Formats: sequence, structure tokens, C-alpha cells
Amino acid sequence: MSSKVNFIKFTPFLIHQLKQSLHEKYALFKLKEKYPTFCFEKGVQIKSPERSILGKNVTIQKNTILHCGGMEWSNYKGYIEIGDESCISPNCVFYGAGGIKIGKRFDCGPGVMIFSSRTDYFTEHRGKDVKHLLKEVIIGDDVTVFANVIINIGVRIGNGAVIGAGSVVLSDIPPKELWAGIPAKLIKILKGDKDGRNKRS
Repeated sequence: MSSKVNFIKFTPFLIHQLKQSLHEKYALFKLKEKYPTFCFEKGVQIKSPERSILGKNVTIQKNTILHCGGMEWSNYKGYIEIGDESCISPNCVFYGAGGIKIGKRFDCGPGVMIFSSRTDYFTEHRGKDVKHLLKEVIIGDDVTVFANVIINIGVRIGNGAVIGAGSVVLSDIPPKELWAGIPAKLIKILKGDKDGRNKRS
């Protein structure tokens, strides 16, 4: 008898989970319709998918979360744009409440986090009344970001820049520079070929 009662109690939770799963899968289906060359793997979640803009041949690998904003706490603002031929590796988290614009051929390692919003910790408001700061993150073309990098709000990253694994980016990175560390700092100026792509020294 107790198992039957437990199942009855469990049923609303199960229905809620199924509805949520179907909603997420339908959102990805609609994105695939809108962007036929978009490729995504198992476990990808895109919140507010209508606020996403995807170029040609964008790949998002498993368990990555894209939060495109559009919530009350972000003043119903936000978007995430990803340029042509970009690849987002597994287990990345992008919070686009303040806007994230990524250029073409973005090479993104696993576990990368990009934040365009953060809690305003100077305010006295807490809980549901907490305030958030929103500032756009812009990443140029041909940028390479290695594993577990954190990119903070308002950062601009120039074309052809490279960011070393595990770095925390707090300031703008000019084009064609290698940065790494906590906080990330300039390591090396990179050379480019005739097309502007990086080449070995």
C-alpha cells in the first residue's frame, strides 16, 4: 500500500520532469529547423532559445548550457550570438543576460564559462530583490579558448587571440595575443599568416 501511495505522490513530479524535458527537446528541434547546419549533442540546454543567433555549421557538444537571458532579473534583456564554423566543447556554461557575441571559427575548450552578468555585491538587496550588473561580452573571429577558462562581464577579446587553460579573464585582450593566468596576463604576441590566422613562431 505504501509503495502505491508513494507512486501517486511521485506522479506529479514525474509529469513535471517529462514536460520540462519535452519542452527543452522541442526548443532544440525548432532551432535545428531555423538553423539546419546547427549540430548539438546529448544534454545541451538552451534557455530562451528565441534569443540565440547561430551562424553556419555551429557545433555545441554534450552537457553545455546556454542561458540567453530574457528573464525578469535581467530586465528581459540578453542574447547569445555564435558565428560560423564555431565549436563549443562539452560542459561549457554561457550566461548571456548582458549579451554575448562570438565571432566566426571560435574554438572553445571544455568547461569554459562566459558571464555577461553578475550579482551587484555592493547593494544591500539580497534574495529575490538582488540586483544584477549586465555588460556585453564580445569575442572576435578565430579566437581559441582552452579548457576551464572563465571570461567575466564586459570583456572584449580581439581577433585571433588565444587564452590558456584555467585562466580567469578580467580585462580586454587585444587581437593576436596569447594570455594566461589568474588573472590572465599577456604571455606572447602572436604572428599571423597572410589571411590573419596565427602561425608558429
